Amino acid sequence: MTRPPGNSLDSDQDDRVIDLGVELPEGIRHLRRRIAEEIAYNDAKGRSGYRMGMHDGLHFVLEAVDALMSEHATD
Repeated sequence: MTRPPGNSLDSDQDDRVIDLGVELPEGIRHLRRRIAEEIAYNDAKGRSGYRMGMHDGLHFVLEAVDALMSEHATD
């Protein structure tokens, strides 16, 4: 991926980073997908010290979202 996944200031995103969904679990799934897209975009930009810090931070957030989703999963 060589283009940013999105910009919350773009009018086509309604000034939001993600689609909030109808209910919280849907919004969380959208957030998780956006974080994964940001990780892929960050990977494509190279491996400078700054990029690696961003990469670590994005992975931290992704793991936290995954933990929340698994703790509160319903069948």
